[in-house]
Amino acid sequence: MRPEGDHTETEGTAGGRILVVDDQPDNRNILARRLERRGYEVIVRESAVDIENVVVQERIELVLLDWMMPERSGLDALIGLRQTFDAERLPVIMVTALDGGDSIERALEGGANDYVSKPIDIRVLIARVRSHLDRRAAVIALDYAKLDLERTVQERTRELLQVNKSLSAEIAERQAAETRALDSAQQDALTGLPNRRHFLEVLDERLANGDHPGDFFALLYIDLNRFKPINDVHGHAVGDQTLQIVAGRLRAFVGDENFCARLGGDEFAVMLMRIGGDAHLHEEMQRLAELLNEPMTINGLRLMVGASIGAAMYPADGVTAGDLLQRSDAAMLRAKSEGLECQRFDMAMDEELRRKAALETELRIAIPNGVIVPYFQPVIALGDESLAYYEVLARWPHPERGMIPPVEFIAAAEEAGLIDKLFWTLLSQSCAAALKAPGDFPIAVNISPSQIRDEWFPEKVIRTLQALNFPANRLEIEVTETAMISDSGRAKNVLVSLKNQGVRIALDDFGTGYSSLALLRSLPIDKVKVDRSFVTNMLSDKENATIVNAIVGLGRALGLTVTAEGIEDFETARALRDIGCDYGQGYVFGKAQAQPSYGLLDLARRA
Repeated sequence: MRPEGDHTETEGTAGGRILVVDDQPDNRNILARRLERRGYEVIVRESAVDIENVVVQERIELVLLDWMMPERSGLDALIGLRQTFDAERLPVIMVTALDGGDSIERALEGGANDYVSKPIDIRVLIARVRSHLDRRAAVIALDYAKLDLERTVQERTRELLQVNKSLSAEIAERQAAETRALDSAQQDALTGLPNRRHFLEVLDERLANGDHPGDFFALLYIDLNRFKPINDVHGHAVGDQTLQIVAGRLRAFVGDENFCARLGGDEFAVMLMRIGGDAHLHEEMQRLAELLNEPMTINGLRLMVGASIGAAMYPADGVTAGDLLQRSDAAMLRAKSEGLECQRFDMAMDEELRRKAALETELRIAIPNGVIVPYFQPVIALGDESLAYYEVLARWPHPERGMIPPVEFIAAAEEAGLIDKLFWTLLSQSCAAALKAPGDFPIAVNISPSQIRDEWFPEKVIRTLQALNFPANRLEIEVTETAMISDSGRAKNVLVSLKNQGVRIALDDFGTGYSSLALLRSLPIDKVKVDRSFVTNMLSDKENATIVNAIVGLGRALGLTVTAEGIEDFETARALRDIGCDYGQGYVFGKAQAQPSYGLLDLARRA
């Protein structure tokens, strides 16, 4: 697959020896060709085995290292390299298809300088390669400057006057080089703002000197609200300019006394000194929110990005950098979830943080041990009231809390980056159970937005099915409209790949998101599912009844089957059957059970 942004220009504008390590030939060749066009010398290897010797023999200056490789993982190779080569003189950029914060954190802790995600945006990759090679060149130049200084001092000790003149010049050169190197290490390359590392250094210094009575300050955590749609719709160039404009506004806001930084992505932080109390803090937060809400014009486009701002006060809300960052972040998330511009931390949020942390810890134990299990809810063919298939629903029987509802732990798994592991565990368990059950009924499973963006997801699904000897045509994948609209091009590629293997595709919760005829026609969908919010009271709510009729009619006109969710009585089931709805599910036909069971259909047969 061609990496994202792989155009055909052939300019050569750089230099340096780069080692590309990837077990996929297409990936290696594309990366090598694109880098060579920019003037880099590229050495490729299909395995990370003996990478340490390759770096020495080939005089490598930067390594592009794939995370997932069969013989030796990228993380293991990275750790091996860092035993010999430091990060300043041998930059390593990890290339990963894993879309989780845990893998990125492990790579950075292992000594990676940076990372890029698959599919690779070549422009971003080239910018990062150039930045790290420039930084390496500055470090090497500084090394040589030090050596030159020492030689000069030794050679000219007999000529005191000349030595003094030369020494002054060399010291000035050294200081300038060190200043440049320090600036590079502490500055965000895109916006010119201090980076996360420098921000934490300043925060630690501020906390160390914050013992004077009345010496209060506030830490603001800022997340841009509409940056991702701007970046996705208008491209990375517009996205970069958006971040630069936001950075300029933050500089103007903080002035000389306060401090701001880019923490990463579309997240920023501000330290406001000498805050006089809640009213003063709210006034400053509101002023910043209004500043960030002002429209910006980029390439003739009028854009509004907006922001959610959380605040934590020192010392009332925390006395360590970790506490202040965590609690201002929690306040920001509360503001975002409730549609607010600004929110100060309170202790109720602290309790929520503790609860989430405890739940995440339990999830990390429960998922790999198979504690969270699949339950099966029957879906009925409304025409003859026969069993059509089962939908797989996750259930967590907790030894102390009882049955934890999916709405609670699914969201926690997504936030913790555990949803992918949970999906594969449930898929394997549900396929195995379905193979043992009577009949060859299909099963339907839900996938998360992160999986629809994973280009390797279809291959992983097929491998799992093959390992279990489960036919692909017995599997149905359910995906929400919202998940697909965030990156419809990539979603379409993933869904087409699945459908080509025989997997059926259903559009879940239809009518609650970005419903459109264009979406239904452009994606390889077999079925739409009418959300329960329209179905449950359709007999008493004319507006909902009209919506359900419209969705069923639209599905039939496009040749799609339609399933209605949330059917709680037989009158609703018959009404849906009469308007041409194909399938139904809900408590009237049976609740989800631990095993696929014909017994669930008794009520349906008596309708």
